[in-house]
Amino acid sequence: MASNIGSGLIRRALPQCRIVKSSPPPIPSPRLPSSPTTCLRSYSAGPSSPQPKKSKTLRRTLIFGAAIGSIWYYLATPSQPKATTLNDTTFVPYTITSRTNLSPSSFVLTVSPETPNPNPPYLLPGTNRWRHPLWSVEFKQPEVQISRHYTPLPPSSSTNPTSADAGKGGEHADEADGSLRFYIRAIDDGEMSRYLNRLRVGQPVHLRGPHVGFDLVHRLGASKNIVFLAGGTGIAPGLQAARVALDGYEDTRVSLLWAVRHRGEIQSARPKIVEPSWWDFGWRGSEPAELDVKLEGPSPVAKQLSDMKRRYGDRLSVKVVVDDENSAFRPEHVQSALASLCEGETTLSNPGTGCSLHDQKIHERAPEFEAEPPACRCAPVEGALPGKNLFIVSGPDGFVTHYAGAKEWRGGQQIQGRVGGIVAEVQRRNPQLARDWLVLKL
Repeated sequence: MASNIGSGLIRRALPQCRIVKSSPPPIPSPRLPSSPTTCLRSYSAGPSSPQPKKSKTLRRTLIFGAAIGSIWYYLATPSQPKATTLNDTTFVPYTITSRTNLSPSSFVLTVSPETPNPNPPYLLPGTNRWRHPLWSVEFKQPEVQISRHYTPLPPSSSTNPTSADAGKGGEHADEADGSLRFYIRAIDDGEMSRYLNRLRVGQPVHLRGPHVGFDLVHRLGASKNIVFLAGGTGIAPGLQAARVALDGYEDTRVSLLWAVRHRGEIQSARPKIVEPSWWDFGWRGSEPAELDVKLEGPSPVAKQLSDMKRRYGDRLSVKVVVDDENSAFRPEHVQSALASLCEGETTLSNPGTGCSLHDQKIHERAPEFEAEPPACRCAPVEGALPGKNLFIVSGPDGFVTHYAGAKEWRGGQQIQGRVGGIVAEVQRRNPQLARDWLVLKL
């Protein structure tokens, strides 16, 4: 009985075993694993299924749809008009209309806008007088995508240009159509200046600006004197400074000290006859000499200086030295220029302590460009007026460092740095000059 029962149980069990082997039993829903990690892990380890193909197809559809939407938006949205006249945001095209070589490495370049602007942003409305005391524009070097600042020479006349002058290509022609002139020297390690030196009349250049420099008017204040020491092409901002000061004030005096490498920067050739005149400084000694208004064969820059001397008379002094002829500005020349402009003055300048416009210490951290001038915060001082005489040094880095100390780099921008060099030496000899004169480096 027991045997029959046992064999019956075995027979009933065997068919169940065969069922298990032939096909897996269905998995009840309540026993599915609940962990998402388990599901993902199982999916990644299993054989490929049609689901990934659907996912790729969906992604492609979405990408295609996004691309179509972007194209539709671009075509449907009205584009912003592209600037065609000089502005401080984008580079605009100009054309070289004139080039005058002054020496093997220096030249004057005139560029005209492809789109003339009757109201350029650097002029006071209705005049050819410049809006800013100091300003520059950027030239772009498209081959290596860099830009450099260059200071334009001021207009050749303070009167408004006439249509007749413009039509005849006279001295006002460049002013009438918004053309600008630049005094440039090509240097061996200057990528931008070498690029500009290769360009010829008719070729395009791209400019952006204006970029505003130091506000000389508010720094000068009630003071009356500017001494501008320039090396080579650094005379361009000197011409800007002289024009704004002499046109703006009837009693202002300006002394320009201009150091050049070659005589060609001043005139086309030496005079054949040497007489006791301004050219004695060139080959008879090392003393600076006054530029003569009757200079023979003047360069474009020297002619403009002569015209300015003729216009402003004894309010403007221009002394020149030539490096090739062993003449240079020494400490005594700098001190003499500063002292001579202050002769007979009885009013002291305000020390300007704590004022961003007039405190020399604060200027050590000042960058060269300022869109808006800081407000004058000079404390009232009995017998003194707010403002400082200005001693400005402009030129190549080595020139500026020699005379006024090196400029510094901080936070990605160039700042004034401490006063050093020959100027610091002159200030130590005469502390009153340090009080009355504010030193700026360009």
